[in-house]
Amino acid sequence: MDVNELYILYLFILGKNKQQGYASPSDFNTNINAAAKQYASYLLGSVGQYTPGRPVAKVELGQNSVVRQNLAPIIYGYNLNVDSTGFSPYPTDYVQTDAMWSIYGYQRIRYADQHKFVSIYNSRIDPIATNPIYILEDAGFRFFPQNTANAKLHYVKDPPNMIWGYDEDINGIPVYNAARSSQPVWDSLALMEIMSRAMSICGIRLQSSAVLAYSKEMQNNDK
Repeated sequence: MDVNELYILYLFILGKNKQQGYASPSDFNTNINAAAKQYASYLLGSVGQYTPGRPVAKVELGQNSVVRQNLAPIIYGYNLNVDSTGFSPYPTDYVQTDAMWSIYGYQRIRYADQHKFVSIYNSRIDPIATNPIYILEDAGFRFFPQNTANAKLHYVKDPPNMIWGYDEDINGIPVYNAARSSQPVWDSLALMEIMSRAMSICGIRLQSSAVLAYSKEMQNNDK
């Protein structure tokens, strides 16, 4: 499903649920991207999913292969350059670490919580000289030993914006222009989830299954 089909579906659902079934391209672009970020946050394990006494979200990265597959479009590889103090800044679109390895040989670099750092750093069983670690700081990663030099990061990034781009006809009406648009990276089922959230922003409560039903209805109407 491309961004034009997504916008048409968006207008179709609005028309079915509200007297005014139109939204400007700007409104659509804003809402659909806000919804995509909500969906990514949900897959990563948003704080709102946690319950007291059980620090595990209903859905989160690493929970199972399905969640990982859904997040795959926004998991990227990146080579980090580590300075002489063991520091490397986050990529500009960084959200969450998926995995960290040495750049050669794919030796795992372990994550260490700050409150466990001292015991891990001084461990004689797993010395950091041969089993490197990293911690998270406000602006980036801190590696130990500090002469790590390079690391291979796999991370979850912010979803790239979907943009319904257009030109205006002689009457000032927006006409879709694929060259001015940015297409979704998500698969069709994920887009149904995202559309459900976009509709919620508009005040329309729909499950993704209902969105899918609207999509099929729209396709049947076009035949």
